[in-house]
Amino acid sequence: MVIQGKLNKQYLRAMKFFAEKLFTHQMARHIEVRVIFRKNMGEYQGMVSVEDYNVLGQPRSFLIEVNKKDTEEEIIKTLAHEMVHVRQYARSELNEEMTLWRGRRVNADDIPYRDQPWEKEAFELGDELYELYTSKT
Repeated sequence: MVIQGKLNKQYLRAMKFFAEKLFTHQMARHIEVRVIFRKNMGEYQGMVSVEDYNVLGQPRSFLIEVNKKDTEEEIIKTLAHEMVHVRQYARSELNEEMTLWRGRRVNADDIPYRDQPWEKEAFELGDELYELYTSKT
């Protein structure tokens, strides 16, 4: 996996750890993630977007934006959460419009944010990844 951005050693180590847990070695070879820290993210701690696709039209290049005002702990939790979303996009479990989840049509406007299936997974798995990471460091 290619990880770009101005990441300190702790954040880079965390990103590599999350990637190792979320992706097969084969898939990780084709994923590129760029991380940007922003001051003005409003209510958001982080977000991910697709930047580019492979020749088959599959998302393979991603941008993770993180609220730089958060604590180190919150930033690492956010990175774990957003890396789960990277996996969801890369595996075509979630489309960019957030209208398809694992092959089923979903109207995200009708579902509270925390109840959206991709968010439920990202919060649960992101928390697990964070706990596993902090227990290893």
